[in-house]
Amino acid sequence: MDITLAPPADPLQAIVHADPVPYYATLAATRPFFFDAALGWWVAASADAVDAVLNSAACRVRPAEEPVPKVVAASPTGAFFGRLVRQIDGPDHDARKATVMAALGRLDVAALANRAHQQAQATLPDATALDAALRTDAHFRVPLATIAQTLLADQADTHACQSDITAYLAALGPGANASTVERADAAVGRLQQRFADSPFAASDDDADISNLAALLAQTYDACAGLLGNSIVTLARHPELVERLHAAPESIEPFVREVLRLDAPVQNTRRFVAHDTDLLGQPLRAGDRILVLLAAANVDAAVTPNPLRFDIDRTQPRLWTFGGGAHRCPAETLAVVIARETVQHLLRLPGIARWLANLGEIAYRPSPNARIPVFQA
Repeated sequence: MDITLAPPADPLQAIVHADPVPYYATLAATRPFFFDAALGWWVAASADAVDAVLNSAACRVRPAEEPVPKVVAASPTGAFFGRLVRQIDGPDHDARKATVMAALGRLDVAALANRAHQQAQATLPDATALDAALRTDAHFRVPLATIAQTLLADQADTHACQSDITAYLAALGPGANASTVERADAAVGRLQQRFADSPFAASDDDADISNLAALLAQTYDACAGLLGNSIVTLARHPELVERLHAAPESIEPFVREVLRLDAPVQNTRRFVAHDTDLLGQPLRAGDRILVLLAAANVDAAVTPNPLRFDIDRTQPRLWTFGGGAHRCPAETLAVVIARETVQHLLRLPGIARWLANLGEIAYRPSPNARIPVFQA
């Protein structure tokens, strides 16, 4: 990496920066919790600050005045959004998350791993096909197909699921209009119908079914980022290719180190519900906090030599999946899918040569997800 590279202009620009890790580490060390006047947000960067915000009862996942994005508030998409465990706080959150965790607890992890490996083999069959496959978003398709087939059975229409997830997420993005929301409404209706018949649906309650369906949306960008960033990391650390090929048991620690040092989810957000003091600062109702998970991952106060990629770390702490009551429940799914895909890639003849020619990587514009774009 070019050491003369200018640092990101702010924490949001860091998401698509070629090498944001030194910037994040500096923030964690020197500006653990500060107000960014240009962004209009408080920023939590150190591990202690991130933990404090994520565990504060005053910090909610949605602004009090807008529990559902305004553009979808009166639509079926808004109703779907409002039922999701990741978008609510309080007693309903606890009950719904327990249902999600119970469903995930019934997963056969060995079967999940087998599906992931099969999807990787089918989608990324050989090194000569990798360029074309990744240019057309194979790093999205492998995880999505694996999760869809796991939750809906092997005959799941993964292409239709991907189209519906894309339509739903588009309605939540900037620039969504009435036609975008209308397409999302139809998409969430189809998702609800599919997941009502899932073997993991505990009941016919709309909230339970919505949260099961939402696992596809929750893992869509994150798993694509993890898989893509794992590939980029292999290219940047060619010395690991032979080691991991010879010692597949080291692939999972490798994936966890990618999660730490090149987190697919770089930040999350919290909204202050009532006046409070936090980290020595007086916060007011309505204040917004940008929570830099990626910065906590490289806080030297918690992780020795945090800028070094080291798969031999002993139980490194990860903030990539968040923390507190809203910690992401899909960590096992993400790690297993990436592990199996990386293991497949390392067995491909010519993979080392392909990785050596990968070149510079750009990243998709996003408010929080770091997802590489593989170009010719």
